[in-house]
Amino acid sequence: MKKILFASTALVMTAGVAAAEVTLSGSANFGLKYNEDITASPLGDRDLWAHSEADLTIAMSGETDNGLTFGASFTVTAGASTVGAQTVWISGGFGTLSVGDVDNAIDAVVGGLADLGFDGIGIDDPAETHIGTSGAVALYEGTFGDFTVAASHNLDMTPTPLLSEWAIAAAYSFGDYTISAGVEEAGGDTLYAVGVGATFGDIAVNARYAANDTANTDSFGLNAAYTMGAVTISAGYGVDNNTGDESYGLGASYDLGGGAAIAGAVGQVNGFMVADLGVTMSF
Repeated sequence: MKKILFASTALVMTAGVAAAEVTLSGSANFGLKYNEDITASPLGDRDLWAHSEADLTIAMSGETDNGLTFGASFTVTAGASTVGAQTVWISGGFGTLSVGDVDNAIDAVVGGLADLGFDGIGIDDPAETHIGTSGAVALYEGTFGDFTVAASHNLDMTPTPLLSEWAIAAAYSFGDYTISAGVEEAGGDTLYAVGVGATFGDIAVNARYAANDTANTDSFGLNAAYTMGAVTISAGYGVDNNTGDESYGLGASYDLGGGAAIAGAVGQVNGFMVADLGVTMSF
């Protein structure tokens, strides 16, 4: 459950300011991870290891006299020496403009595929080789009826050498179906991405195709999930047709209630067996 703190001190000191809100939320997990490729282990010399992590997100929001909403958020990761995922935004009838550690437009609208397991075993990685590669420090998003549009740019003109990186994307939802597409410029290359999603009762299916038009390479992925009560069974497949990297696997999770769940997965990633099993928590 999210904990909400009201900034009453600031409100008393500033007359006429609408109610401001500071929200704390978090996530954590722990469990065991396995990778037949020991070079992927953080220990470097074994295929099985314990994993845990915890993040705290602090979100602040307010509203102007004329109805615009605004806010900022950042994430604190346990064990990290810096604060990350800092974003500042303002929103109204025109949409939402965010600046900081933002997604690019393709990540925001088309998105990638869900991974499997409590922490992710990398089933989605080959399929996402060409999705959302452009840098971004500014993101615009707008929803107008059944349409969603987005545009992003790396206004700080990084990486070096100075290259203008941008992305635009759009999605259309009708009933239980969503189609999305986007184009981006990244590192001097032009890339395209297309997404399709559908829900059939308790079954959700998502597919992604992306291509680097400049390098003439592409990637594809598919994910499906079936939910029955507290149990969700999922499967995924991904391939990068440039490198030949391929992945597939099965996953399952059980909702314990109260924000906790048990989750695990097993699969093959680039020819190596991978697996994990653990507990996820949201607060």
